[in-house]
Amino acid sequence: MPFKPRLRLPRRRQPSLRLQSDDHQWSIFHPDPDEPMIVDGFGEAAQLAAAVADMAVQHEAVVLLDERRRITAMLIDPPAEVGLLVGMAALPGVETPFCQTLCIVIEPEVRTGPPTEHDRRGYLALRRAHMAQGLLLLDVILTDGDTIRSLAIGCDPDPVWFDEFEPHMLEHGAPGDEAA
Repeated sequence: MPFKPRLRLPRRRQPSLRLQSDDHQWSIFHPDPDEPMIVDGFGEAAQLAAAVADMAVQHEAVVLLDERRRITAMLIDPPAEVGLLVGMAALPGVETPFCQTLCIVIEPEVRTGPPTEHDRRGYLALRRAHMAQGLLLLDVILTDGDTIRSLAIGCDPDPVWFDEFEPHMLEHGAPGDEAA
């Protein structure tokens, strides 16, 4: 098994773009394009959630990823309608295409055990909303800075994290695939 470096946010964690929607302030963080950040499994998603908890995020970060699960941008505390309709929103400064999302929600305390019915309904509704926009919602991760909880693993009978994913396969095709 090849060694994979730990997923880390750059030292400079300041948002690239600060925005104002009505009376709501939010921002967009753009990773360094020369140092791609790839979330290829739940371990990297959990590392990202821990790093986001250390940022100046008040409630939520919506992570936008391309088909290789490279982070293209992170929306920090976006308005609810942007988080829900992210695939249809005209996001300033987000020119890189994305097709997958990951929501990291900061909570005062994250309970352990199975998800509540409220969490389950909310996760499934958000997943359906993203699917209707042509996006794959990888997960909604809850964290209080110490505990990290995946609603995909808790609510979905077949979460994406259990599928084999290798970004390099997207470039070269799956083993055994022949070019026509």
